[in-house]
Amino acid sequence: MKSIKFALLGLSIGLAACHSANKTDQNKTDSMNLASATMQAVDERFLIVAGRSIGEITLGESMEQVGIKLGRPDAGDAAMGKAWGIWYSDDSTGKHPNEIAVYSSYRDTSMLIKDVKQIRITSNKFKTKDGLATESTLEDTKQKFPSVKKLSAYLNEDNDTVTVYDAQKEGIGFEFLKGKSISLTVHPANTPVNATYLALHPQWKLIN
Repeated sequence: MKSIKFALLGLSIGLAACHSANKTDQNKTDSMNLASATMQAVDERFLIVAGRSIGEITLGESMEQVGIKLGRPDAGDAAMGKAWGIWYSDDSTGKHPNEIAVYSSYRDTSMLIKDVKQIRITSNKFKTKDGLATESTLEDTKQKFPSVKKLSAYLNEDNDTVTVYDAQKEGIGFEFLKGKSISLTVHPANTPVNATYLALHPQWKLIN
């Protein structure tokens, strides 16, 4: 009788183990499928690649090509061969329209071609492959880019504090306002996001 009980107990444990293993495998499969779906869900026209590109605009691309893709900028600022060009979204609403801003300068000493040095967006349509976009929290951002560090803080035109963070190694910077990111900026890896000649927001006041 004792041997029968042990046999039944062993069978029960074996079945439970198999069920647990199957459940674990199923959970892993579900997680992998979810992660895969998240990555596939990002349209390449709105994909952010740190240190490389945002949507159809790529670092190092000539401004002539940018003009073909985006048309004439709606606003901007320029001096001594360096410039910001800003394009506003047609479907923007509210006081601050969504925008894509491109910082450029001459590619080399020949001063013949200007190319893209930084790309900045404010619309949350643009996302990294793992889903990070504007309106993310600092905690969300640190999970995706653990190397991110605070660079500086500003008072904007509304006297609100905007804090700039940068994952310099990867080549992506962030602006945070009231706990949420309001912009993402792609720049060359291992170069700080604030290593630019012109300030995109000259009206902002540096506070630290």
